[in-house]
Amino acid sequence: MKCLIVIFYILSFTKAVDYYDLLGVSKDSDNREIRKAFKKLALKLHPDKNKGREEAHEQFIAINKAYEVLKDEETRKKYDLYGEEGLKQDFGHSWKGNYHSWNYYYESFGIYDDDPEIITLNKNDFVQSVLETSDYWFVNFYSPQCSHCHHLAPAWRELARKLEGVIQIGAVNCEEDWMLCRQQNIHSYPSLVFYPQKEKYQGHREVSSMIDYVLQQLPYNIIRLTSDVYSEIISMSEFSFNPWLIFTCVDSNGCIESDDLKKLGVILDHLVNTALVDTESDPEICKMVNCFSPASFYHTLSEKISAVKGNFINFTEIEVSALVKAVVEQLPEPEEFTDTSFEAMRDSTQNLNSSPQLMLFTKDMEKSIDSNKIDLKRLKGLLPEVVLGHIDCEKYASTCSSIFIQKFPTFLLFKPGGSYEFHYGRITAYEVARFTREALSSQVQTLTPDHFPKVIESAEAWFIDFFAPWCPPCMQLLPHWRKASQTSGHLVKFGTVDCTVHVSLCRQYKINSYPTAILYNQSVPHKFHGSHSQQQLEEFLEDILNPIVVPLTPTTFESLVQAKSISEIWAIDFFAPWCGPCQQLAPQWRKLAKMLTNQPLVHIGEVDCQKYHSLCTSVGVNSYPTIRLYPTGEGHRKGYYSYNGWNRDSISLQAWIYNFLPSKVKILTNSNYKEALSDNSPWIIDYYAPWCSHCQTFAPEFEKIAQAVEGKVKAGKVNCEEYPRVCGSVRAYPTVIFYESNKGNHNQNPIGIELHTLTFDGIYNFLEEKLNVKFKIAKLRDEL
Repeated sequence: MKCLIVIFYILSFTKAVDYYDLLGVSKDSDNREIRKAFKKLALKLHPDKNKGREEAHEQFIAINKAYEVLKDEETRKKYDLYGEEGLKQDFGHSWKGNYHSWNYYYESFGIYDDDPEIITLNKNDFVQSVLETSDYWFVNFYSPQCSHCHHLAPAWRELARKLEGVIQIGAVNCEEDWMLCRQQNIHSYPSLVFYPQKEKYQGHREVSSMIDYVLQQLPYNIIRLTSDVYSEIISMSEFSFNPWLIFTCVDSNGCIESDDLKKLGVILDHLVNTALVDTESDPEICKMVNCFSPASFYHTLSEKISAVKGNFINFTEIEVSALVKAVVEQLPEPEEFTDTSFEAMRDSTQNLNSSPQLMLFTKDMEKSIDSNKIDLKRLKGLLPEVVLGHIDCEKYASTCSSIFIQKFPTFLLFKPGGSYEFHYGRITAYEVARFTREALSSQVQTLTPDHFPKVIESAEAWFIDFFAPWCPPCMQLLPHWRKASQTSGHLVKFGTVDCTVHVSLCRQYKINSYPTAILYNQSVPHKFHGSHSQQQLEEFLEDILNPIVVPLTPTTFESLVQAKSISEIWAIDFFAPWCGPCQQLAPQWRKLAKMLTNQPLVHIGEVDCQKYHSLCTSVGVNSYPTIRLYPTGEGHRKGYYSYNGWNRDSISLQAWIYNFLPSKVKILTNSNYKEALSDNSPWIIDYYAPWCSHCQTFAPEFEKIAQAVEGKVKAGKVNCEEYPRVCGSVRAYPTVIFYESNKGNHNQNPIGIELHTLTFDGIYNFLEEKLNVKFKIAKLRDEL
């Protein structure tokens, strides 16, 4: 009956229905959850299954549009912020949509979504989960349209079940993520690739063959325990903390198979020390361990035989899953916390010398994490310095709500000093452990409404990342955010705000997209624009805290620009903070300022036209960004040149500015070119064409070379369009040729030595080596 009510509700869909409600998913659902929900509805509501109902097509279009919107990060972001109004550019007013037959959704759509052992990967998590880890992955790159992929699917599912806990089995839909597949050199389907080796599997596609292949790739970490080395091995520090699982025979009747033993060694790695003893060739070992059972579990091993004898459990079952379950039951559970002990733990972590606490929040411990119990217990071995705890949010709801726990299970790391961070990735031991190590080495703090407005009004600078956990770019930024805090935490404090939890807070601070990173410096907000990388974050902080671009006011504009000396040049960006192209230009403008630090008479400035609207209006600036250059010369103090170039990158802007600088490079023509070849001094000559964009961007670099080698090497340039006979055999632009010097009364060879590098370092080092001199002027690598 309930099912019929849900279907009736969906069938009565109107434009006012929320897309998340329409698909029956929460706003923090990931792509897999959204895809599964849509498939379930598609199979029930498809027009092929509802023939004779005139409204079936429109109703299916409705859920199809909801899926198309929510599966894509950009359209989902627009919908979350602006509703259907924000989708007009993407879908128009009367989006009709296209959809497949019912059979497609039944047979081909979301092939592996219902298989918990198989991890569906996409472009947003592949790099972080697979490429940036040392974890073992076997990944199936497939296409839903490929018949061979469908034939392989049952075997791939069985493989995942048989290797559960041994390695991670993944799947990538190359129809949806074709760029990712191309980047991984995938050109046919299905392609099976083993990571981290990045090795393509070329063998048979039967389960047994694939398992044999996987086991060959894995390390053999079974300890060979003999009576001769017994005392030495059990006293080694790497084995002293974990219990022992010891097998007395292998590949015989009643004994464990060698392949299963290898699987166990990998599954139980960091949990127990797995060992094998040979009772036939080494009967003395039976004085130290129990030899009357195929497998025995020891909480500890000791040189005192009497202590060992009373400290073991016999396992008669030698099937892998049964052994794993039996071993896991012997391992300690995470410490259980109550409201009172949780508060005591929070108080203790205020101390910088306290132990970090990794807390697991659930609503039903057995139900919510039973399938991951082995992984969770493995955390104890992966993170020996971290205290692992658990709190049941059904019993202690007030504690969980006080720190805004909304999804279960959730891991939360409490760091020495009192701050904490949430884990947003998959609930596996390796992902949780990686997060924990990153978070412990970072200085990132989770912020809540209780921290506002204190943090942004603080005398300390705060760099805050406003994000949503479902947003892939947000999740890609977080590791870089933590790394940047390691290197720049002494300059600013780093914080994060989850906008799906603290919706009103994010609205209050006008957060309109995710992620939005804002630096609050003395209460002044500076929004970050740039790629989501550690380097860009660090450069942004350095640029804002130690600005190299001069912010101009009406007063300083008049004194520094309009009343400048005749030898100075000012390049100015007139911008508005709300302007998208201005935001894109900002990091390039700061980079330009760094590149021109070797030019003391060139100044890079900016004017905020929202703040100083009257100034911009008075100088005729009516659009943003407007880039102007005020050149040298008496008559140009109030005159300017506007930048009309298509590219607003630092290299193009630098090339434009260098056109207005005095040059160290001599212009060569038909007549003085011959003089250069007969000169007693060495020359380096740039052959270029005015229409060549590479020549234009290379020109400033060549100017810097001329400046660096002045007095030792003469620099010249030839316009090959104007003087084609001079350029002779030059066929590519720019071409740089070195001429050693005139020796005796003979002109040097006009062919010269062509340089196969067009970088400052490459040319500079070539000249140093060729002339065996050290130039006086220091290299300009940093500016470049």
